[in-house]
Amino acid sequence: MNHIMDILPKFRNIIEKLEGIKQGVVTQSGVSYTSQGARMVALDSLQISISSVGMWINTVNALANSHTAGDCFNEKGFLKSVGSGLDIEQTEKVMFDFLRLGFMTLVHFKLDNLFYNILRQLKALPQRTGYWNLTDQILDQCSLSKTGTEKELLTALANLRNSLHGNGIHKTKSLSIQINGISFDFIQGKRVECASWKHIVLLLDSNVDILHKILLSTKVANIKTEIKDDFAYGNQEAITGT
Repeated sequence: MNHIMDILPKFRNIIEKLEGIKQGVVTQSGVSYTSQGARMVALDSLQISISSVGMWINTVNALANSHTAGDCFNEKGFLKSVGSGLDIEQTEKVMFDFLRLGFMTLVHFKLDNLFYNILRQLKALPQRTGYWNLTDQILDQCSLSKTGTEKELLTALANLRNSLHGNGIHKTKSLSIQINGISFDFIQGKRVECASWKHIVLLLDSNVDILHKILLSTKVANIKTEIKDDFAYGNQEAITGT
């Protein structure tokens, strides 16, 4: 468990970055901190998703500790408590692989939806609203390069998510980038080998930095009204009866 516990401080740092973006949106765009607009909803949801993963990791670690006396780990007792018929290594892999891949996918969906909502508000939706086209357009609207580092980092996150469609195989154009000396290689027709917790946390952190540039860009920050999020607004209407 120790290796996966190491990502928790990194998660806390990313949550703090997101909090800084929220404060910037409130200050520069004048929306309420509790706004149900697309910007605050997306930022809240990302913080909640990251926190949830951290809570699951802490829960499993606490359960493992409850089956430990001194230096003796009661593997049989732990496996029984989680309902696993596998050995400890297989159990840890199954549990955390599911958590890791589900988390990565959810993060990508939240960014995808946020970019769509912003572009709709700006009346700048591309004719085809796939993620590639949305990121091209959102970068262009925010005066960021469509062929630079930002595009590569946004694409890398999408590549990780899309590899699930191909059962772990990268299907589209090859892409190789590095973040803090860590390689992300997406080779067309080959297995994706850069979806570890370390890779996902690095890529998430980099995408949050891009999110900061987008949401606090002049054009987006100048949207002084709430940006509609259909699901959040539906919930709000159900609560208020409007």
